[in-house]
Amino acid sequence: MNMKFATFAVLGTLGLVAAAPRAEAADNGFYLGAGLTQTKFDIDDVGSDKLDDNSFKVIAGIRPLDWLAFEANYLDLGGETKDGVSLDTRAVTASALLLKEFAVIDLYARVGVAKWDADVAISEIGRSSDDGWEPTYGVGIGAHFGSVGVRAEYERFEADLFDDLKTKVDTVSVSVTYTFL
Repeated sequence: MNMKFATFAVLGTLGLVAAAPRAEAADNGFYLGAGLTQTKFDIDDVGSDKLDDNSFKVIAGIRPLDWLAFEANYLDLGGETKDGVSLDTRAVTASALLLKEFAVIDLYARVGVAKWDADVAISEIGRSSDDGWEPTYGVGIGAHFGSVGVRAEYERFEADLFDDLKTKVDTVSVSVTYTFL
């Protein structure tokens, strides 16, 4: 995981909180959002280097209670070509978020499932596609200013590409959401 990206995400969120001392607590309701992601693919048996790429995510969710939200995400996990391996990946996730509010700050944990799709090309083997369902989990921090929110998040799931390439998929994202009242 790119520590500069993660540090920037957390410091950016905290900086926005400091700049808005009169912000209000998070609104409950339906929300939409989008974000920038950085994803690392740690593929066993493909060498010690990790593949990574920057891309985007789209968010749709509902927060019925102050401490609970349900969310679906589309993640374009990006693609990467390195050492003869080329990946093009995406995922759709469905998760429950357990939140703890501290004034305008939300700390949260996420647990759910990821439906992933991968197109892989390995120079000695050829091209193929694979997909699967895997458990996913993550943590995040967010700040809400009325209906607008910003957040930084880490999420992980593991994929078993072609039944023999164990792959850890780690995503760090910075997102903006808007809650409809």
